[in-house]
Amino acid sequence: MKLKLFTLATFLLTATVMFSQTKSAATLRLEGYKSSGNCNVDIPTDNPEWNLEFKVNNLTGDLAPNDYYTRRDPSSVLKVNGKYYVWYSYSLSNGAGKVSPWDLNDLYYATSTDGYHWTEQGVAIARGPEGSYDHRSAFTTEVFHHNNMFYLVYQASDTVTNLNSNNTIAMAYSSSADGPWTKLEDPILYPSSGQSVAFDKNAVHDPCIVYFNNKFYMYFKGEGNESPICSYDTQIWGTSYKQVKWGVAIADNVTGPYVKSEYNPITNTGHEVCVWHSGEGLGIMLHQDGPEYGTTQYSSDGLNFEIMGQVDFPLKQPWNSTYPEAAGLYRSESSNSSPVSGVSWGLSHVLNWRGTYGSWMYIRRFDLEGYTAGLKDIKKLYGVNIYPNPVSDIINIDDFDSGKVILYNANGIILKELNASQINNGIDVSAYASGIYYLMFKTEKGTYGTKVVKN
Repeated sequence: MKLKLFTLATFLLTATVMFSQTKSAATLRLEGYKSSGNCNVDIPTDNPEWNLEFKVNNLTGDLAPNDYYTRRDPSSVLKVNGKYYVWYSYSLSNGAGKVSPWDLNDLYYATSTDGYHWTEQGVAIARGPEGSYDHRSAFTTEVFHHNNMFYLVYQASDTVTNLNSNNTIAMAYSSSADGPWTKLEDPILYPSSGQSVAFDKNAVHDPCIVYFNNKFYMYFKGEGNESPICSYDTQIWGTSYKQVKWGVAIADNVTGPYVKSEYNPITNTGHEVCVWHSGEGLGIMLHQDGPEYGTTQYSSDGLNFEIMGQVDFPLKQPWNSTYPEAAGLYRSESSNSSPVSGVSWGLSHVLNWRGTYGSWMYIRRFDLEGYTAGLKDIKKLYGVNIYPNPVSDIINIDDFDSGKVILYNANGIILKELNASQINNGIDVSAYASGIYYLMFKTEKGTYGTKVVKN
């Protein structure tokens, strides 16, 4: 299969940001923060299904915490021929000449049969030879599966000088999850370094491709030279470090050329890119470095994202948060109507500042614990009474007169979908295993949900 490679003309095309007065919903919100003199982010109260909590677990096998190795920025998790696959940045924590955790990285991959115990399979993509765009480091990868082909997109640095700026985004492809992988001749996205002011003037990071509206949308994080506004760091440490934003580049073909959207930037926050299909649109989750940290958002067009809810995120003690940093989502091929089923579980990374060999990172698993709306909140906001919780046999639901009730398991799979008239005798869950389940209520006034515990 012959794939299109890139030329100097493509470089110039992808390096140019389209000049336009078009502004995304996020940019308009930021202008509102500036004009009001504060960053009081409005979190809606009528979307409890978008308020997320997570639990985390360390992995076993080769991906168990080990400070001799740095494993970071896991990709999405794919299930291929009965096995789970993940790709990630890999290096020795005390590698000779190493100046940061993302320096001297190669891309490795691992497999698992249960999502908890992992076997490292070795290198997927190695750094290139001297003079190549990824000679210094190949890191922060994401996987995309389309039409029986696998694509790895990743950050690339050619020199140690460009580790923290002028990163590019590169791509490799394979017909098998196990490789071998063939790199495209040139990167597929560059910083907007030719512009005097641009959100991605200094670097493009964290690529993630989704197929949406019959095109390929590549979301990425940009780092520029703007002064931070209402920085996450300011609210925690009292000092403002940076504010990062996302952009998107769109292509008709998976290998490009990718053209940056005139709506960029499309977020006001987001240290790592995390995006999933949510109904007819896309959902995203934003982590630090900007005013809208810890929020979940939704867009019907992939460009204009509106705040829907928030992730459990202790502002004053972020080190105690279960927020999945650098989340690699499990990309299930099953579909359902839950707006957050795309973030049901996955892998994320943890940074440790102290180790035998200095700072190091490891990968762990996260699972969606539930919606933060409690039963008392549902009763107060919507007048619906749900009991008992925990439950052994029957979930009773009172004062719900019209609409639908949907029961999901912890993986976001629909177990039951009932009209209000069908729940007079409650919902029988006696045949289900113990664990966390979710109830979603769909009405003319909106959608809301909560979690229940099955004994």
